[in-house]
Amino acid sequence: MRRMGSEGRCCGVLRAGGVAQAGILFFLMCCASTATAEEGRHLETVVVRAEKVESTWQTGDVDLETTPGFFSLIERSAFEGKIESIGEVLEKEAGVQIRQSGGLGSYSSVSLRGASSDQVMVFMDGILLNDASMGGVDLSNISLADVAAIEVFRGVSPLQFGKASLGGVVNIRTLRSQGEMRRSLTLGGGSFGTRNVSAFINHKPGRWDYLISADILKAENDFWILNRYGTDNWPYDDAWERRINNDFTQGNLLTKLGLDLTPTVRLDFSNQYFEKDQSLPSWNNHIDTETTFDTRRNNTILKLTADGLGLFNVSGYLDYSWKEETYDDRQIPNGGIGLGMQYNRYETQRTGGHLVVELPGEWHQSLMMADVRYESYSPENILFPDANPKESRRRTVNAGYQETLFFADETVSITPAVRWYHVDDHLQSAVSASNIPLEGRSEAKHYVSPQVGVKWRLSKNFTLKSNLAKYTREPSFFELFGDRGLFLGNDALEAERGVNFDVGFLYSRPFASPWFSRFSLDAAWFQSKLDRVITRKYDARGVGKSVNVEGAEVRGIETELRMDLLKILHFTSNLTWQEAISTDRSDNGVYDGKKLSGRYDLSWLARLEARFAHIKLYGEFTRERGMFYDTTESLKAPAKEEVNAGVSWAQGSFLVTVEGRNLTNDRYEAYNGFYMPGRGLYATVKYSF
Repeated sequence: MRRMGSEGRCCGVLRAGGVAQAGILFFLMCCASTATAEEGRHLETVVVRAEKVESTWQTGDVDLETTPGFFSLIERSAFEGKIESIGEVLEKEAGVQIRQSGGLGSYSSVSLRGASSDQVMVFMDGILLNDASMGGVDLSNISLADVAAIEVFRGVSPLQFGKASLGGVVNIRTLRSQGEMRRSLTLGGGSFGTRNVSAFINHKPGRWDYLISADILKAENDFWILNRYGTDNWPYDDAWERRINNDFTQGNLLTKLGLDLTPTVRLDFSNQYFEKDQSLPSWNNHIDTETTFDTRRNNTILKLTADGLGLFNVSGYLDYSWKEETYDDRQIPNGGIGLGMQYNRYETQRTGGHLVVELPGEWHQSLMMADVRYESYSPENILFPDANPKESRRRTVNAGYQETLFFADETVSITPAVRWYHVDDHLQSAVSASNIPLEGRSEAKHYVSPQVGVKWRLSKNFTLKSNLAKYTREPSFFELFGDRGLFLGNDALEAERGVNFDVGFLYSRPFASPWFSRFSLDAAWFQSKLDRVITRKYDARGVGKSVNVEGAEVRGIETELRMDLLKILHFTSNLTWQEAISTDRSDNGVYDGKKLSGRYDLSWLARLEARFAHIKLYGEFTRERGMFYDTTESLKAPAKEEVNAGVSWAQGSFLVTVEGRNLTNDRYEAYNGFYMPGRGLYATVKYSF
């Protein structure tokens, strides 16, 4: 049986023109059949961030050894003992961009290769977190305390995930049970009233095991901002002020129980509860703003894993998730930050099942996937019950088949796959939060999404990859109804479609010299063409509405360089350049050729890490530039530059970490009028017993 292992973190550069996409892919496939055979199978060099990688691979996980897609693998040691968000961890990867509306705990969205957050699917243990109600995922509502590793698949979506996406997939793997008794307690705190406490226990006394992880995180986020009071061209009324109504408190509890029914059959039960009480500041920092947005979420999974059932390996689970969000903006007369007074509650329930069947062979690997979901969305207008939006329901069915074929002593693999996706919407007639009538409707649609990838190992140090895929995304209920804040609905939206292409290489070579022990370079050219793109346009009041536009194109290059020096130094640098432009010729072509809002043209990271016995030091510099806040290119965002540094000390049962972030005290606005915090200092102490 083939073992699906861990390949290094990959990303990368080969330039290709849009018209030559299919030709290049066909060329690679043809050349693959004539590749020179090498004796045995050379595994790609493993480059991970962990000092010790714990093998917790299970059937149903993505085979990182054979996947033709470009991906990053972030091990827990990259963020262990730090007060960070998932967004802050992800933004250090090539091809990944994060936008955050303020300090720790504030709304955080992810973009992969120029795709919007709605076009990026986020999974936790294989469960899709993107729901029909909102589309995109707020990364700030995911606790890092439970995370064992994060996989980022850029462009192509592995078939193991039920839902494909235009931008790619972020898969968050929570902690899995290990054999020995493990217990730990972590305390931390820092600038802007930040406090954190987390605890963990894991034990496997026999055939059964249990794992409990709990975490509480809170911050005042009362950092200083320069308030321009909406008069950017009139500096005389500018004033430095503390950020008002920006605090949050969140708690998280993960419980897992496992039972080894036989040496190859295992049953797992997990339940994760998350809650967050969050205050929302206004863009102009009103002193009397008391707007809040609170979240409660619970995910339950019952999973069966069975290997060696005849010729098959099987992984299947049933899951149920519940989420309640409460938006309270009841300030008189016009609300604190939204369109008038609002006090709404939104409940989302999802039930589903997922099945992955693997058939490993000597010259091929077959994979079959089936996924069924039922989701209900029930908004409630507490202030005006007669204007309640009605319940909406969505049923989806995903089914897919993938074949990985190996040639030339397994130096070449070709991975064709196809998904069939069916969606059945029942949208009841309603009145939106803005008192706009919305007609009810029921409709069912289905889509077919083919994809193909090629991986060619020319030598033990050099590998080529290329992928071509087609995807579709249906609008979320938020885009259809616009039921909160400064957004209106549009029930005439159609599903958007896209085609992704990439081609690149991975090169890694060890050296015997004590001065220079390893060199690695990964690079890729990527391009996406989108049709009927769903985007948000804003009027003079700043009120947004989702609309379909004719199309958009994204193309770019991502690279990553890694070097090990003097046995104690590790240098990493990644650079992503991309161009995301609209091809919308409506509205007299005012948007045609303009950059898509919220995307940086250039992202760069440089990080140097040094290890001396029990001490680890690091310093890193990031720069992002070339973003516009709007679709007309009238509001250009300033460049973001950030310098971070830290030190950690590990001795016996203790791990002590001290970090300084944004040391240059840059006051950046990822969203116009919503500042990120300035310079901050954070410290944590972890004790394992």
